[in-house]
Amino acid sequence: MNLTYDIPLGHPAPQTTHPSPVSQVSIIPATKLPVSKGGQLKEQEDVRIAAYCRVSTGDEDQQTSYSNQKAFYTRLIQAHPNWKFAGIYADEAISGTSRKRRKEFNRMIDDAMDGKLDYIITKSISRFARNTVDTLNCVRQLKQQNPPVGIFFEKENIDTLDATGELILTILSALAQDESRSISDNIRWTFQKNFQAGIPQINLNRMLGYDKGTKGEWIIHPEQAKIIRFLFDRYAAGHSASAVAREANQNGMRTINGKAWTAGAVLDILRNEKFAGDLEMQKTVTKDFLTHRSVRNTGEAPKYYIKDHHAAIIDRFTWDKVQLMLADRRMPSEPKPDKPKKAALSGSPFFNLICGAQADGHECQSSLFRMTYSASATGYTDRRSLAATGMDLSAYREKYSYAFPVWRCSSKYHQKSAAHCTSPSVIQECALEQSFMEMLYQLKLDYELNKDTSWLIRKFRHICGHSDMRHSANYYSTRRKDVLDAQIRELEENLRSLTVKPTANGQVPLAGELQLRLDVCRQEKEILLATQEENFIQKRNFDFFLQCLQKLPETNAAGMKLNIHGLAPCDKQSDNTNNAVESGSSVRILSAGKTSECQDDLAAAPDYLTFERGIYLAFIRSGKIYGDTAEYTTNFGLTLICTGNCRTLNSFLGFRRCREDGTVELLDTAWKVNGKKIQYSRKAKKAEKSKQHSLPDK
Repeated sequence: MNLTYDIPLGHPAPQTTHPSPVSQVSIIPATKLPVSKGGQLKEQEDVRIAAYCRVSTGDEDQQTSYSNQKAFYTRLIQAHPNWKFAGIYADEAISGTSRKRRKEFNRMIDDAMDGKLDYIITKSISRFARNTVDTLNCVRQLKQQNPPVGIFFEKENIDTLDATGELILTILSALAQDESRSISDNIRWTFQKNFQAGIPQINLNRMLGYDKGTKGEWIIHPEQAKIIRFLFDRYAAGHSASAVAREANQNGMRTINGKAWTAGAVLDILRNEKFAGDLEMQKTVTKDFLTHRSVRNTGEAPKYYIKDHHAAIIDRFTWDKVQLMLADRRMPSEPKPDKPKKAALSGSPFFNLICGAQADGHECQSSLFRMTYSASATGYTDRRSLAATGMDLSAYREKYSYAFPVWRCSSKYHQKSAAHCTSPSVIQECALEQSFMEMLYQLKLDYELNKDTSWLIRKFRHICGHSDMRHSANYYSTRRKDVLDAQIRELEENLRSLTVKPTANGQVPLAGELQLRLDVCRQEKEILLATQEENFIQKRNFDFFLQCLQKLPETNAAGMKLNIHGLAPCDKQSDNTNNAVESGSSVRILSAGKTSECQDDLAAAPDYLTFERGIYLAFIRSGKIYGDTAEYTTNFGLTLICTGNCRTLNSFLGFRRCREDGTVELLDTAWKVNGKKIQYSRKAKKAEKSKQHSLPDK
């Protein structure tokens, strides 16, 4: 049969092709099949099987589950003829939301990545991990191994080497993670309910100072309580946190973990209200249930406070004083914009002084800095001397010296021209401390004698603007606030009920006027509230200052009644005391080189007072030195004035002071005033060279 094709012009004729014979295709069978098609777990022999177990808490019920899981999987793997037992990996009392603290889980994954395992069996997805990302990452990493490592979840019947396993695993893993979130929310709700009922969540085994009684009560641990009291007492006396930590370590004291004290650890103790008998709950919150990281509660959740919840280790007075000192710690002064800040020659941990002396017709206003001077301790000797050691006196030159701190005006110290600050060249630190303490005792005596008519009470009433301090921090402010609240409510109501039609330009004149008046009232209320809060803080600080004054010791360390220089005894005190305090002339200065008329009589000698550094840190913000006079600005609004700041070391000759051993000494030489540590130096004398005179040749 012949076929004829009609081929259009311009087109080539079709070509007929014949297929080549088909080559034979050989099939290479798979050696690693998924479980669903008879894979490793079901068909292969000597499959290395490991099991993973986990419980999230240490409860008794969970401990039973933990033991049962380990025993069950051990028997299961060992009983199978084709399985080889590769071990049990188990995490106890560890959450599954993160891998960070799951040591056994991480060790298991590392062993699987190193080719030591073929399969992992676990009870469920939630036992393996409650974090979707962790679950999927581990599954995919193990599947990429050569040969791949599978995970079998018994409860969900999922094998990760099965093709359809990952989709189901992703869904169920997300559900497990959400279940963990729900559990976290329930636990948080339970804690808040306990806090509201006054039930704290505190492990007293991890807290210094307290033990838990048989009925859950807080029992003071005597030895640990001594450490707590030591830290508070030393800080309240004016020592820094670093100095307190160093001293505690030197005395062999340790933290609850048996570690050495640091400044941060000391501050944590000082800020812990539990040592004063109070209890503040929910100080921290957990923002992320996956990481379980707790952060300080700065308003994210309510706090719950119970006063006098348990027996206190620290008395309320010491606690309040320390908290006031912590809240008002000295901040470094900012450099003036027109004068670059110069490097300090030496620092002081508490004094913050500026110069108020005249310089070219105006106040100097420069900061004072601290330096250390030294001088020879004339008449002092000890076992280090040449005579005591039996050495040749003619071969060496020996010297005893003592150091004493002074304060100097930075402008006067650095200036190179003749422009002149009139401040003293140096101000002795011991004079600053002594005059400050004499002022405190003057105020103490005045308050004890005159109470409500004393200088302190009258001046504080004056700055507060009211006469009755016992009932209100600011009576006028309270009344004015009530009036403003009523006016604001009335203006807001008038604005809401306003029905005046707008003018052609769309404005409502009356509404604008009302809104302006409302804004003015609100602004005044804000200022008033800020003032009320400031007055409240000042009132609290002032009341506590009065307590500190009344607690100043009446006797020295040797038990002798204190004699305050320039202050008459209480039974001979006249009305001139109050005037002296108000005028600031409370201190009588002794001329340099003079001593007390009763130099040899310790009973009549004035006391060289121990500086109350804690009081200074708690209440004094800054000081200004006008030569012999100092003005101290307090955090309760008053300015305290004292004189006697230009006294020299010789001015304190004839004063008495208690030694560390409790004995009393009379200050009869300058090095005793501030010579707490006497330095000794020794140098060999240079041999005198004989003089040789040579005559010129003639």
